[in-house]
Amino acid sequence: MTRKTDGDPIHRVGSLVLRTDTSDDKPEARFMVECEDCNETSDPVDDVQRITEVWAVNHTADNPGHEQYQLTTHRFWRVIRGPSRPRRR
Repeated sequence: MTRKTDGDPIHRVGSLVLRTDTSDDKPEARFMVECEDCNETSDPVDDVQRITEVWAVNHTADNPGHEQYQLTTHRFWRVIRGPSRPRRR
């Protein structure tokens, strides 16, 4: 998977720009799915949502009646400051 190091801004307010944070080898996204019937969860996985989809189908196959799931997606962001907005300490 190819990551953007300087992707398009997610949001901009003046010289503050919110971007996806891929520094320190962070994934673009982390996924986890939870069964709403028994609250069992998949392991969190980086960048590949399909793994959680397979987990949900297999969980239903092993647990008849467990058919509702909640997907949680974590994305990592960073605000970049322009020269007119130096950091205050």
